[in-house]
Amino acid sequence: MRYFISTTRQWTHSSRNAAISAAISTTISTVALFGLVGAAPLETPAPATSQPAPINLAYEFYAAGFQLASMQATARFTDDSYSISSSGKSSGLAETIARARFESEATGSLGRAGPRPHRFRNFSDTRFGVRSLEMIRDGNGTFDVTAEPELEPQQAAALRSGLADGTLDPLTAILYSSLRPAAAVCTEKLRVFDGRRVFNLDFKRKGAEVLTPGTEGVFAGDTVKCELNYVPLAGQSREWKLEQARNPTPPVELWMAPFRRDGTNADVMIPVRMQLESEWGTAVIHLVSVEAGGHALMQASLTPAQ
Repeated sequence: MRYFISTTRQWTHSSRNAAISAAISTTISTVALFGLVGAAPLETPAPATSQPAPINLAYEFYAAGFQLASMQATARFTDDSYSISSSGKSSGLAETIARARFESEATGSLGRAGPRPHRFRNFSDTRFGVRSLEMIRDGNGTFDVTAEPELEPQQAAALRSGLADGTLDPLTAILYSSLRPAAAVCTEKLRVFDGRRVFNLDFKRKGAEVLTPGTEGVFAGDTVKCELNYVPLAGQSREWKLEQARNPTPPVELWMAPFRRDGTNADVMIPVRMQLESEWGTAVIHLVSVEAGGHALMQASLTPAQ
């Protein structure tokens, strides 16, 4: 078993990929059960005698030789609940050109059926202004949304359409993916609602791959390589749809690796690298540290079949 510490490199932002990048960056802190299509049942870890320590993750964003941003995320679990929080900021050259700050939080319950979201909050402060959003799920699976600025007409229509009912927020979607066993990871299609848009995250498993240290100092070890497609369903602007029709965004490549959770009998699958194509070239998001209780988590092993 190995743990890793990665070195720093650089990344920059592509406005052409803003929609999918935003979905992934909130999702990354690393990830949908209700309304998903064709996914296998979640195998919930057995309760532990003491609650596991929070899992802390750190990511960095690079492209075209320039650093864009860094992000931290924390996931906390009890036997029947979860909370995920993330925060990020622009860094390097991006900090001088377009300062940005953002934070997100999701809370919900855990059961044998998997995670069930209760509340999702998102806040950003960029050169485009301050944006905030909170959505709370009622007993019927519908979200009540409060947003500043207010929802645009097509976004309000998406909420009224019922397509958002029973969906998960972006952070809970990645939690669902992370808690799945390695044999089932990246085989799901998840319907997600971020408060403004409804979309599917369509995962396709591409097989096992061993990552080795490279010039970008990425994670080294066994991974499951996946392809991730962002499939818009409702709430996206007409201008965005026209741009995508002219120049569709390619799928995102995603690498998931198993880590051993202290105090449990199951591993957690953590995104260790993402790669997407942008007008600036290949953009990379990679994990630089993962720890729980002040100690680096140890990498677990994939079975030979993976």
